[in-house]
Amino acid sequence: MAATSAFYPIQQHRDSSPSNNGNEKRFYPVQRPNTVAPSSAEGVVKLDIHKVPKQKRDNQFSVQSSNPASFGPNSLAINQDGSDYSYFSTMNFGSKAQEMYMLIDTGSANTWVFSSDCTSKTCGIHNTFGKEDSTTLKTTTEPWELAYGTGEVSGIVATDTLAFANFSVSMGFGLAMNASDDFNNYPMDGILGLGRRTSDQLGTPTIMDVLSQNGLISSSQIGVHIHRAEDGTKDGEIVFGGIDTDKFGSTLSYTKTSNDDAWEIPVEDMLVNGQPLNFKDRTAIIDTGTTFILMPPSDAEALHAQIPGSAASGEGFTMPCNTNVKLEVRINGELYSISPKDYIGTPASTSSSTCGSTIIGHQAFGESQWILGDVFLKNVYAVFDYDNKQIGFGMPGTDGSVSSSSASSSTTAAPSGSGTGSSSATVSGSASGSAPVTGSAAGASNTGSADGPESNANAAGQNVVGYWKVGFSICVGVWLGVGVMLV
Repeated sequence: MAATSAFYPIQQHRDSSPSNNGNEKRFYPVQRPNTVAPSSAEGVVKLDIHKVPKQKRDNQFSVQSSNPASFGPNSLAINQDGSDYSYFSTMNFGSKAQEMYMLIDTGSANTWVFSSDCTSKTCGIHNTFGKEDSTTLKTTTEPWELAYGTGEVSGIVATDTLAFANFSVSMGFGLAMNASDDFNNYPMDGILGLGRRTSDQLGTPTIMDVLSQNGLISSSQIGVHIHRAEDGTKDGEIVFGGIDTDKFGSTLSYTKTSNDDAWEIPVEDMLVNGQPLNFKDRTAIIDTGTTFILMPPSDAEALHAQIPGSAASGEGFTMPCNTNVKLEVRINGELYSISPKDYIGTPASTSSSTCGSTIIGHQAFGESQWILGDVFLKNVYAVFDYDNKQIGFGMPGTDGSVSSSSASSSTTAAPSGSGTGSSSATVSGSASGSAPVTGSAAGASNTGSADGPESNANAAGQNVVGYWKVGFSICVGVWLGVGVMLV
């Protein structure tokens, strides 16, 4: 039985013909420079998030590289597709350090790469990994299958070395032997699962399990900052085991997760030009793999009704391209603004003054559940705290640093992790069990284990949304749509 995993890239598609517009299935990695402030703290792994323009691999996918990491030897850049649709990091697999573009996905804990033995057409335009790339690769006969919207991927479980940010860890992951054509347009060569442990379907320790349980990071958390391609800042970044305080201008406000399965937190309300919409008892999954914001149709209708000139179009909405209403989300007493740069999509045509909205009326899960994807995350600094089961947000200030707009007078300071963990580790295990890890822990310690979200993902079918087509949308972390098997 195929397990449904988070993966929901949505691309706004502008067609020259106003009568033939649609949301196409696309995945674009974007390059971002990593700009973490220097720190003497050890046990922190930082990856820069980069945006990368879409192109086919084998020198056909054009990847925007991020600026050199400034944090130190444990820093690594992350890429973007240049269109704000997807974010990934370059990591090296095996004894020959095969370079792979790994999609950053907080929506699921499944990590996999395309296998060199893959027989599917789509694998021919991606970097692949196999026995010819590594003398240390160990494969099993244990099968796995993940369903993503209109596409799917399947293969076997394997174990080998994953190197990044001055760390070298041996861990289990999936080798994809088959993949649908839905991956043809996406530069990513695999997915790095950063969801909570319960969302893992491969039966192997997650990357956060490996890092934290072996004392290779000082705390089991990741700090995420993604940037807009049009801003040109190239300062996207992920920090493993720490927080980059230069990325926000105030203390972080933390909210406990609603359950142990996903990075899901309560949402108190949304406001348009300061006027509350009076949403009650809502929750939102915070997903780096989802491009847009998804909410049940009734909520999306209530929101767009307060935006002058907006109109429904299937599950999607349109609005004047010059819309500048103030849109905010209230979470745990704090207001977080969403820029018009992010909630206004592409024009309906090259000559149109009407644009699509990046807030979609699609009920992926329950009647009160939303998905806050990259449209939201581009406006905040996000901390996913595995130890304390909470998510923290801060907002950038006017100078590019972060400051949140307070709906209450105080924020919650970031907690520090502590605990036990070996300063160095070499742990033996099988591909489907605990994998060996090697690396310098640099005095790191942690508390608790890295649990992750279970991706009960619905798949995005071919739902036409006016000139939007919500198809194999990339929300790494959550697949939404029609007819998807939930696991």
